[in-house]
Amino acid sequence: MRIQRSSHTSAFVIMPNAILQHAGLSLTARGLLGLLLSQPEHTAETVKSLTEDVAEGQMRVTRAMKELQAAGYVVCTNIQNERGHWSKHVTVYDVPQTEAPKDQTPKPGRAKSRFTGLEPLRGKNQGKNPPVSPEVSDVAAEADTEEKGSAVADPEGGIAPKSNDETTGKAAGVLSRLGSAAPVMALKASEVIKLAPLAAEWLARGATELQIRNELTEGLPAKVKSPAGLVENRLVRKMPPVPVKAVPLADCAECANPLPRGRKAGICGRCAGVAPVAATPVGSMAVGQAAEAASLLNQIRQRRASGAFARGAKSRFMTA
Repeated sequence: MRIQRSSHTSAFVIMPNAILQHAGLSLTARGLLGLLLSQPEHTAETVKSLTEDVAEGQMRVTRAMKELQAAGYVVCTNIQNERGHWSKHVTVYDVPQTEAPKDQTPKPGRAKSRFTGLEPLRGKNQGKNPPVSPEVSDVAAEADTEEKGSAVADPEGGIAPKSNDETTGKAAGVLSRLGSAAPVMALKASEVIKLAPLAAEWLARGATELQIRNELTEGLPAKVKSPAGLVENRLVRKMPPVPVKAVPLADCAECANPLPRGRKAGICGRCAGVAPVAATPVGSMAVGQAAEAASLLNQIRQRRASGAFARGAKSRFMTA
């Protein structure tokens, strides 16, 4: 076999022999790699556009593209721009790459601009969520990792938290998330730490995070000058009452009727024979009078049903 080569000055590509003689690649993959290397820089070719004028179908070209990716000749990298949008960049090499591609993200810092209206309908807008400071995050994380204990009875009759640190950490997390419901109510880390004990008292009295958020963010004025001052005012002014724990009454050992409040065991006064006899209230109707009244009422109903009242009234009218 004789090979005759010509000298080219333009419109040609230089390829190493290792590509065309690669035994691990199919002939379709080798030809696809040669076609990709012949494209100009920053070309916008896709698999679909590459298969428009070739005999191989889209499935064969897609399979060949996967071979090139596995061999390291084609590398796909996910890149995130400053606005948070991701895109896939494809780079073609004439020498196989051995390192795995790494996704590229922008350097930390505040975005220069932000578009509005790009989120789905009624979707959650993560851009409005205020950043949580490391101090508040540490307090909330510490509270979450601690063992959760139930509330215990307060000596004054209320409900007190088992662990003050745990409740304060949860309260700090609730206050740090106020900005997600109302951006104007976003609090600083120092403000969250200052107001956390007040919110912890709400939690100790049985309030939920949803109730606290609704009470603090509903009915806001047109302009909020001091979010921390407004939160403090509402936490103090709308503080829920201390719940009273109901203590069940003890039962009598004889008749199982409830004992008077304060007694934990024993028998009731009726079983002991010392219960006072209830006196008949003054002005109450005696048993005989009640029976007589019921009989009269029954007679009136019977006469009304028979029509005696109507006939008697008609006769009196005619005689008059």
